[in-house]
Amino acid sequence: MRIGRERLTLVGWGRFALDVEVAVYGTVVLLTVLAVAQDDGIDDFAEAVQVVVGPLVATFAAHLFASVLAAVNAHRALPSGARFRALTAHAAQYLLLAVPPLVVVLVYGLAGIGAPHGADAAIDLVADLGLLLLVVLGGVGGWRALPRWWSAVLGALAAFVLGLVVIVLRILIEH
Repeated sequence: MRIGRERLTLVGWGRFALDVEVAVYGTVVLLTVLAVAQDDGIDDFAEAVQVVVGPLVATFAAHLFASVLAAVNAHRALPSGARFRALTAHAAQYLLLAVPPLVVVLVYGLAGIGAPHGADAAIDLVADLGLLLLVVLGGVGGWRALPRWWSAVLGALAAFVLGLVVIVLRILIEH
């Protein structure tokens, strides 16, 4: 099954291509939630896990719901089991985005890094790495759109500008 021109390739459960668009959406959602959460401060590692997992689970559910609605609208019938599994697999990419931040939080928690504010420090690092990931995803997306070096640079630059919006939001919330 193929959704869109360059977005997703699913062939049964075998070949599965990650979607740059989903990664960008999920990263921006997570960075925005982290910016808002950092204003209140993260008290402990359980709260840090909730701040990371919560928005991505909600985004997964919303994306799956919207995808099923779109499939029903397009075909005027409920999606088949195979189509529903493909839509679920596509939406599950939002959940995959939680793995690296959770690893950072786990390492900070187990190693006691940044004590007594380890959870806050872990979320700060996750936010910084998220901005870096956003720029990389922009470059990859630009390259996939048009395999030229300047397209990758333009995509990375556009993602950096998007990241600046999140940074400005974070600064405005803090003051």
